[in-house]
Amino acid sequence: MKALYFIALISIIISCSGPSGKSGVVKEMSIPGDMLADTISYPVVIKNPDPSDTWTEKCLQPLDRKKLVDAVFNAVYSNGAQAYSYFDNKPLSISDIKKLENEDEFSRDKVGKLQFWESWYFDEKQQIFTKKVHKILVAYEVFTDDGVLRNYKAAFYIKLN
Repeated sequence: MKALYFIALISIIISCSGPSGKSGVVKEMSIPGDMLADTISYPVVIKNPDPSDTWTEKCLQPLDRKKLVDAVFNAVYSNGAQAYSYFDNKPLSISDIKKLENEDEFSRDKVGKLQFWESWYFDEKQQIFTKKVHKILVAYEVFTDDGVLRNYKAAFYIKLN
């Protein structure tokens, strides 16, 4: 039995070693399957602009939108993620993001759309479809004076590892 534990321990140590044999996290993860898209970009509505749209309402029901939006902002504020301007791709500082949050036009409650840049992979043999997210753009609702949704405005995007 002790030999079995020893073999399991050695297996864990080896699996946590990088190519050089040093212990730690391997930066490049191996994604199974063939690449289908590199890099595809698409928007995702995360807040239903029309509550009478029951299809969108049902699709978004399992989403914890507040938790998702807060996670993106917390990643920026904790320096875990660098925010960039969508318009000129320049890095934004934490004070730039705080300034955005203090603007009358903006609130986290108005974040209604995200845009993803991803690579897609499919392993036919194992029937595994994998997406690797490269960037996430945060966009918020902009309303007319009558309170009708006019469009979404890009706030910033973050790059992911």
